[in-house]
Amino acid sequence: MSPKESYILESGFEEIADIGVRSFTIDSFSKRIGMSKKTIYTLFPTKENLVREIIHFMFRRINSIFKDVMKHEKNPAVQFIKIMETIAKFSGRTKIHRLSELKNWYPDIWKELEIFRLSQMDKFLVILKNAREQGLTRDDIKMKSASIVYVNIINAIFQPEFFLKYDLPIKKTIRGFVEVVARGIFIDRGLKAIKKYHDENSI
Repeated sequence: MSPKESYILESGFEEIADIGVRSFTIDSFSKRIGMSKKTIYTLFPTKENLVREIIHFMFRRINSIFKDVMKHEKNPAVQFIKIMETIAKFSGRTKIHRLSELKNWYPDIWKELEIFRLSQMDKFLVILKNAREQGLTRDDIKMKSASIVYVNIINAIFQPEFFLKYDLPIKKTIRGFVEVVARGIFIDRGLKAIKKYHDENSI
């Protein structure tokens, strides 16, 4: 990917997060980033194509952070928390009605978002298996089942209409859910590592 494409996609993500896909236009966007519409359309022929590539750009960012956490954080319990905090930050960056616009206006792109979330299942399974091997989890939980249920709950329940119906803030709700799950999976050693991480880092 060229620096120009990367700049367009990163700027586009910020724009969509702020104003939503409904109000997002190539005309106003091109003026804001100081680039001609012709240049943008040469790289991204339609608005839908640009929106899709912006979402894929977000996927790559999340995957990159996932890999970075797995590489540099050795404690699986803390890996679990760090990755979910990243997801919460990305989700919380956009107001919930903006996410609802994406789902309603571009259902095919939203479907790709759901597929991406489900694709993270194997990564969470690796984390939970490593946590089991290090003696950080309960012995009576099947980690494969836990990872399947966990990711599918997130995908099925954490939809825009859910947050709108119950007037719930995205970040706090996801973090609360993660805390409940963590307390159900990890034993004292794992929970102490998570607490230590929280004590040393602002959430």
